Amino acid sequence: MKLYEIISNMKFVGIKNYKDVDIDALTCDSKEIVNNGIYFCIKGMNFDGHDFAEESLSNGAVCLVVEKYLNLPVPQICVNNVRVAMSYISSIFFETYKSNMKFVGITGTNGKTTTTYIIKEILSKMGKSVGLIGTEGIHINKLSLPAMLTTPDPIALHKVIREMESNGCEYCVMEVSAHAIALNKIDNIFYDVVALTNITKDHLDFFHTMENYAKAKQSLFDYKHAKSGVVNIDAKYGKETMKKSSIEVLSVGKDARVSIVGQIYSLKGTQFKIKINDKIYLGNTNLIGEYNLYNLITAISCLINLGFEISTLLDVVKDCEFFVPGRLNILNTDTDYKVVIDYAHTPDGIKNVLSAIKSLNKGKGNIITVFGCGGNRDKTKRSEMGSVAVNLSDQVIVTSDNPRNENPDMIIDDITKNLNGLDYLRIVDRKEAIEYALSIAEANDIIAILGKGAETYQEINGIKYHFSDYEVVDEYLYKIKEDKLKA
Repeated sequence: MKLYEIISNMKFVGIKNYKDVDIDALTCDSKEIVNNGIYFCIKGMNFDGHDFAEESLSNGAVCLVVEKYLNLPVPQICVNNVRVAMSYISSIFFETYKSNMKFVGITGTNGKTTTTYIIKEILSKMGKSVGLIGTEGIHINKLSLPAMLTTPDPIALHKVIREMESNGCEYCVMEVSAHAIALNKIDNIFYDVVALTNITKDHLDFFHTMENYAKAKQSLFDYKHAKSGVVNIDAKYGKETMKKSSIEVLSVGKDARVSIVGQIYSLKGTQFKIKINDKIYLGNTNLIGEYNLYNLITAISCLINLGFEISTLLDVVKDCEFFVPGRLNILNTDTDYKVVIDYAHTPDGIKNVLSAIKSLNKGKGNIITVFGCGGNRDKTKRSEMGSVAVNLSDQVIVTSDNPRNENPDMIIDDITKNLNGLDYLRIVDRKEAIEYALSIAEANDIIAILGKGAETYQEINGIKYHFSDYEVVDEYLYKIKEDKLKA
């Protein structure tokens, strides 16, 4: 593709050293080897891409997108915001602006992954061809690719969308993080429907205040980004989001346009009633807990906005065996106690999971919770997570998560600083912590291992070491079984 084709309709401040060169690649990584590439000089929190432009030229870039001209002999497109330009150019280069797919975007602190998986499963069950982009990876029909970010950077994002289109996908369902909105990653995608699951405390290391964080998510409900919306009005900021929205929004909640009017929960699933336009509909799902019912109804409401009939959707839901990696996964352990693994890594996430477990266990046994907090992330939520875990558990083991570049002991100090004599145990090594929880479990207990979900690594001092909560459980129980056979 020629440079002129890419920038002919683009807004820019000016151009230096213009030449209509061939463009065969896009990159924002100066170390990436490209052939006839455009390099985007992004100003990050710690580095400025302008400082690495020369390195990118040595690796095959032939054009730069900049916010200030550089003393380099190649075409330079000067713009006010390189991130905005990168989203636009990615959509042109990969021709995703021509896409005929229906786009569904799910935002929220918790529930994004589950809601997108539910939508994908329902559509797939109805014979539709679906692509999914999110925390647990990228799925193009039955092809699965590793996860990059919750919402990939524009170059990777538009490349994936192009792949979906090429593979016949009719729908693209994606998680939309607050970071992605704030950093203009999704600027050139127009959604047929967007949904808000909830807004609770998270990412204040980046957004600084809850108001900034909420504003980023709420900005998705704008005619520039989407045609229609779905909002859980029982969650904090839900009603406020509806008021601020410039698009038509379908509300979900106890007293909403899609109202939850009855529910029966068990460890095998949920029976529920919803009311739409004064008519009651009955539904059944294998999903567990109140928060998952909200995720399900949010997903159903998105599909209603896409034109599907509620009765058809509920018939399909009844036959779906929803499984979301790392989300309230009850393991088959062959023991008289249960083990649950979940990604919950916020105060609200932990509260949702433990409240669901507590109500379903109905005092039959103890709840033993193992959790930690990630390093180099929002520190303000740590003590809150500790308080929630202790208040909803019979035994809490505070351990390490992904400490990254922080001292794990200091992270645990932050978690436990307000517990003031409340009962908890401190075991820094996550493997030891999980094994200890398994060793003390008795009949009817439930062990909740929280924070990492389906992650297969533990990040320590910049290095990702292989680690899986599932594998630790399996290996421990296998060893116990082997020891019993030998005895």
